[in-house]
Amino acid sequence: MQRGIRTALVLSIVSLVGIAGCGGGGGGVDGGSGGSGVVSADPAFSKEGPDHGWSQTNVALDPKTLACQGAAPNPSRGVTDTSIKIGGLASLTSPAGAAFGDIDAGAKARFARANAEGGVAGRQIDFVGVRDDGSDAARDGEQARALVEQEQVFAVAPVAVSAPNFLDTFCKQVVPFFGWGTNTAFCGNVIGFGITGCQTPAPKAQRTVNTGSPVGVAKLLPAGAAKTIAVVGNDIEAARQGNITIGQGFESAGFRVVYQKTPIPLSGLTDPTPIVSAIMTADGGKPPAAVFTVLQFADSVKMVSALKAAGYKGLLITPIYDPRLAGVAELDGTYAIVGWQPGISTDVPAIAQMVKDFATYAPGVALSTPVMAGYWSADLVISALRKVGRNLTVDSFLKVLNDNYTNYVPGALPETRWPLNHIASSPCGTLAHLVDKTWTAPPETCGVIAKAP
Repeated sequence: MQRGIRTALVLSIVSLVGIAGCGGGGGGVDGGSGGSGVVSADPAFSKEGPDHGWSQTNVALDPKTLACQGAAPNPSRGVTDTSIKIGGLASLTSPAGAAFGDIDAGAKARFARANAEGGVAGRQIDFVGVRDDGSDAARDGEQARALVEQEQVFAVAPVAVSAPNFLDTFCKQVVPFFGWGTNTAFCGNVIGFGITGCQTPAPKAQRTVNTGSPVGVAKLLPAGAAKTIAVVGNDIEAARQGNITIGQGFESAGFRVVYQKTPIPLSGLTDPTPIVSAIMTADGGKPPAAVFTVLQFADSVKMVSALKAAGYKGLLITPIYDPRLAGVAELDGTYAIVGWQPGISTDVPAIAQMVKDFATYAPGVALSTPVMAGYWSADLVISALRKVGRNLTVDSFLKVLNDNYTNYVPGALPETRWPLNHIASSPCGTLAHLVDKTWTAPPETCGVIAKAP
C-alpha cells in the first residue's frame, strides 16, 4: 500500500497535465468564482451515448493545418522483412519517485501477445523497451534522439512524459508516436496519436469542450438536485488551463459552475479551511451538488477529508484512479474520472483478454492507469499495422492513420477518429467509485465534442 501511495503522489501531479481532457481541451487562465467564457447549454449535449458514434458538434478540422507533414526522410526506418522495431519514451521515474511507472510493462504485454500470435503481417514486433527521461526535459530530448538516431525505431510507443521535449526530433524525422496524450505534443500534428485523443492543445490552438464526464456526473445526482459544481485546482499552468475548459464542459452539459479557482500551490495545501468555507456556500449560501478536486494526491485527500468534516454530502470527484489506493480510507465514497474502462469489468471480452495478457506476460503488475495506457498504446499500433498490411513504410502507415481511421475497442477503449482527434479528446470515459475498499465502474459512455467559446 505504501508503494501505491508513493506512486500516486507523483502520478497525480503528471495526470493534472491531461485532466483538461475530462471536460474539454485548450487553454485559459483562472476563471475565479463561477464560469469563464460561459457556454450556452444545448439539451442535446446532456444526453449520454455509447462508447462509439459520438457527435462532433460544430467541430471541423482542415488536415492541411496540422504540423509535421511531408514524406519521411527514411521511410523504411526500423522495418525489415521479418521485424518492426518499436521503442517507448516515458517518465518512468522522477525526483520524487515513480511517475508513469509500469507503463512499459503494459506495452510489453500487448506486443508479446501479438508476437505469440504470429506477429503482424508476417513481421515480429521488436520492442526495444521504454527509455526513461527521469521527468527531465533535457533528458527527454536526448532519449528521443537516441530512439531515432541510434535505435532507428519505426515508431515510438508508449509515450507518456511529464516534461516533453521530443517533438522537434520526431517531427523532423517523421516518427509516429502513440501514448497517453497528457501533453501538447499530442496535439496539432499528424504524427502523434493519444489513446483518448488530444487532451491538452496549446493555449492559442483550436479548442474544444466535451461533455463526456459531465454527463456521467449528472446521472449520479439525485432526482431534482441542482446541477451545480465546484472545480478546484492546483496553482500550476496545466491546472489553470484545464480548469477553464473543465468548467466549460460542465456548463455545456447543463451544469452551473459556482466555484472555479486554482488556489493551491504545488508545494501543497496547508489549510483547506478557507477553500472549504467558500465551496460550502458557493451556491447562494448552499454547497454545490458536486466538487471536482483537480489536485495532486495529497491535496485531494486533504480537501476530501475537510469537505467531509464540514458536512458535505454531495459528489466528490478526483482524477486519481489506482487499484493500489483502495485501502485509503479518506478516499472512500469518492469517484475517479477515467478515460477508459479501468480493467474492472472482466465480463467485457477485451478487458478479460487484457487481464489474461498481464497474467501471462507481466505477472504481478497492478492494473494501474499507466499500465493500461501502455497496453492500449501498443494495441493502437498493432491495429494500425494490421490495417496497413505487408507494404509497410512510415509514409504508408501515417497515410492510413490520417485518412478517417477509427480506433475502438468495444467496452474497453472508446472510439477515436483521425485526424479529428489530433485537435480534440474523445468525449468518453467512466466514473470509478471507491466504496469499502473496492473499486467499481459502470460501462464507459460518451457525450459530445463542441467548439469552445
